Amino acid sequence: MKKKRFMLYFTIAFIVITVIGFTLITGSEADNQISINGIPQEMEVMQGVVCSVDNNLVKFKTRYDIQLLVNSKDPITQIPTYKLPITVLSIDGKTESVTADSFISTIQVNESLKYELEFPYIIKDGRKQIVFYEADYSLTKIPNSNKYIVEKGGMLFLLDPETELMDFYCLSETMGYSQHDTKNVNGIEYAIVWSIRPSFNQDGTRMIYYTDRATEEVGYVWVKDTVTGEEKPVPNTLGYSNVLQWRENRYAYLLEGGKIVEIDTIELSSRIIYDTEDHGRSILGFIYPYVFVPGIGDKSQVINVINNDIVLLDDTEYPRCSDVLTADMGYKLFIMYSDPSDINPYHKEIILLDMETMKKSTISIKDEYSFTTVQSYNSEGFLVNYCLDDDIYNQLTVYIDYNQLTMR
Repeated sequence: MKKKRFMLYFTIAFIVITVIGFTLITGSEADNQISINGIPQEMEVMQGVVCSVDNNLVKFKTRYDIQLLVNSKDPITQIPTYKLPITVLSIDGKTESVTADSFISTIQVNESLKYELEFPYIIKDGRKQIVFYEADYSLTKIPNSNKYIVEKGGMLFLLDPETELMDFYCLSETMGYSQHDTKNVNGIEYAIVWSIRPSFNQDGTRMIYYTDRATEEVGYVWVKDTVTGEEKPVPNTLGYSNVLQWRENRYAYLLEGGKIVEIDTIELSSRIIYDTEDHGRSILGFIYPYVFVPGIGDKSQVINVINNDIVLLDDTEYPRCSDVLTADMGYKLFIMYSDPSDINPYHKEIILLDMETMKKSTISIKDEYSFTTVQSYNSEGFLVNYCLDDDIYNQLTVYIDYNQLTMR
């Protein structure tokens, strides 16, 4: 009994401290934690959010939420009985938050495998929009459509929120290959990766995806014509880690083993337009025709792949580049640098770099805080998440208008 009473008091104290601490942080916007080019800025602060594929702001899970889950664990199964609500906030803080509803969609993959996936949603603009911050599947919005692609278990499924139904998106059989094929590795049979990493061109008429259904000679990168449903391979292509950009509704640029590969989705051809000569490189920036290559103990480079001009960026004051994100503005990139301070080893700084002019704007934060992510929001502005030290379960978010940034 004493132990239970102690745990109850401890939990109450933890929740009170967490709530008070979070209130103190969110209420300190007048302290001007964030500066632009060294000038403190007074910004509206909201609870930490992640931007959904429909640009809805979904609230992150907090330490308070985690404690509620822990407290609700069944003593026998240790499975939480409490279900965290999915909450969507507004960018201006003036519209009331919305709690998501959800539906379950089921699809029979084969005789022994069936997926039952839950999709939280809100009603916005007269339709159901999927919102979540963590799930065991990934979601891609189809441009100019109210439908989504769900990636799960090496396959892609088409989700229609209005009917709440899922269906196979890629052909189940094509060119003699079947989604039920297996491959033998060291005497063990594995299901093949039928289709993953989908990416659509700007108008949604073409999609590229990765599959190991065939060989490198046939092509691991395939193109789907979303109008006709036809799917064809791009010969002599390997796997890719991500799609960097689409251009002219036709060309897709992939990061593949340290190389940038241009895929012509009409001619079904590929060519390497830049090679970092570092097979394991996963961080670089690309907006055609410019490539940003972070330096490792040296200056970073911006390369024009058309004329091979190289411009150096002196960013050696930072130990390393930790992330790069394309901004929705011309040839601009967000570059996040590790910038540890005496009191905070997780401290970071953000540079907005125009690769065409090499002008930049610096976004910094007080030493006790750490930037966690930069998220594109719209053509007018973006979101920056931060927290105290490395307390990622108590994140805060600010919206920054591009007009606030002076490039110099």
